[in-house]
Amino acid sequence: MLNEEKVILMTKMAAFIDREGKNNDAINSYFKSDYVAFNIIKSVISATIVFAVFIAAYVLYDFENVLSDLYNTENLIATGRRWLVYYLLLVGVYSLASYIIYSYRYSRMRRSMRAYYENLKKLARMYEKEQ
Repeated sequence: MLNEEKVILMTKMAAFIDREGKNNDAINSYFKSDYVAFNIIKSVISATIVFAVFIAAYVLYDFENVLSDLYNTENLIATGRRWLVYYLLLVGVYSLASYIIYSYRYSRMRRSMRAYYENLKKLARMYEKEQ
């Protein structure tokens, strides 16, 4: 005879595995600090690529002023410092946003996995009661 409560619980758990389980298993294989650090490194690399694209677009757009800055050493150093500040600002904001987002994702995954494990324990207790 089927126990309706067990069927509902198993259906809920199967739906969780189909919906979130694969992504959660990938995240759950990391410690929180490793997961967040790995994704911050990926974000810094992405920010560097984006900054390089913006610099290339700016050079193509304002090529005449860029060439004049290359011949003027004082202006070149000031421009280099300004672009370095822009780069550090972009990477800093990107890293902070990545830290917040990936910490939240990890915490949300841990909560959902905790609920899944509680359902597993409840199911195991149901089977123990039957025996």
